[in-house]
Amino acid sequence: DEKEGTVPIEPMVTFGQLTDYLMPRGLCMKCHIEMESITVGGAAMGFGLETNSHAVGFFQETVVEYELVTPDGEVHRVTADSDPDLFYALPWSYGTIGFITSIKCRVVKAAPYIHVEYTPTFSGEELSRKLNSLANMEKGPDFLEATAYDKEKAVIQCASFAHIETWSQRFMVNHINWWWKPFYYKWVETALSRGAFEEYIPTKHYYHRFTRSIFWELEDMIPFSNHWLYRLLWGWMGAPEVSLLKLFQGPVVRRSSMYAHAVQESIVPLKILKEGIDRFDSWYGIYPLLIFPVRVYDRGQKSGMIHPRKSLLTKGKSYGMWVDIGAYGVPRQIKEGKPWSAKKVVREMEHWCRDQGGWQALYTDIFCTEKELQQMFDHSLLEKVRKRFGSDAAFGSVYSKVRPEPGMLDLSDILAEEAKEEGKEES
Repeated sequence: DEKEGTVPIEPMVTFGQLTDYLMPRGLCMKCHIEMESITVGGAAMGFGLETNSHAVGFFQETVVEYELVTPDGEVHRVTADSDPDLFYALPWSYGTIGFITSIKCRVVKAAPYIHVEYTPTFSGEELSRKLNSLANMEKGPDFLEATAYDKEKAVIQCASFAHIETWSQRFMVNHINWWWKPFYYKWVETALSRGAFEEYIPTKHYYHRFTRSIFWELEDMIPFSNHWLYRLLWGWMGAPEVSLLKLFQGPVVRRSSMYAHAVQESIVPLKILKEGIDRFDSWYGIYPLLIFPVRVYDRGQKSGMIHPRKSLLTKGKSYGMWVDIGAYGVPRQIKEGKPWSAKKVVREMEHWCRDQGGWQALYTDIFCTEKELQQMFDHSLLEKVRKRFGSDAAFGSVYSKVRPEPGMLDLSDILAEEAKEEGKEES
């Protein structure tokens, strides 16, 4: 509905399919996730953000209506006005309330190109200062992200919708997703040596700039995948489909992916970005690091699972600025042949994230107990709604949906300690 500025989306529709549908109409999702294979339902019920999340927030902020079936078989069309409790309880609920059958999301006008400016930074302080300034501008860039290549060096990418109006601009167009091109994160890294520069990227190429390289994971699978000869001869085949890789993982490969490999994200206040990078360096030593600023709204008791601390909100605003820090790859110590304890490291990260008023991305491997998850995420509105519809008896908890599969993680020592503490409290 171009007049209303919305698009209805049914289950299993991916962001890649939406790109192909919307772009010819001069439209795009208000928050358009970069990986083509991610489904809209997964982003709405779980976790989703983009490089414009500093302005629009999580993907859930762009949803205007949900259609779901509750355990009693009733179909509900839910908006923020019709049933605010249910509407705000659904994000991050992971299907623990009912079955989503349709979602209506905001769309916006899209220009054919994205004008991107690359700015290198050479210290954690410089990166933090500049990113904080850009993210909190009243009229800042449409898109904002940074990529860290070590503890001190990073490249900030500021981007906005654009039209090509001159020949000089046309000569600055870079079709980054042609198969023979360097992976995008490698191209961004050149700003560290060549200095700041700018270019125009076709909008579809920009939105799915990480698909070819699965962010930067593909080089761990195929070490020579960014070599110019490989790209030229075989790059057209694209990257392996992530969902298929997971489907055919045996227990040995799955355990290796959990204990000798990391896919972890922490969403913490933007003001402690430098501390976050330093900690990720000591915990994982994986580079590049993904850095996406994100606006988080406070709606009081209607905040749902993501309930920001009032002390962390921007002065005079109903929101605050957080940042998503993502590490994907093989930890430095594993590469060096040294011992690395995934359980110890990830639990330290989870505790730090929670203490700072942040949240962990729950599509990752979590190493916390259910009690610890409830301390990180506010379950009060979710459980109120689940009881109202009988969902607590029909479906498992969020923890049951996001914890590692049985046999992969031993938390018996932690659970015993929790039981001991509970016993002391009761006595």
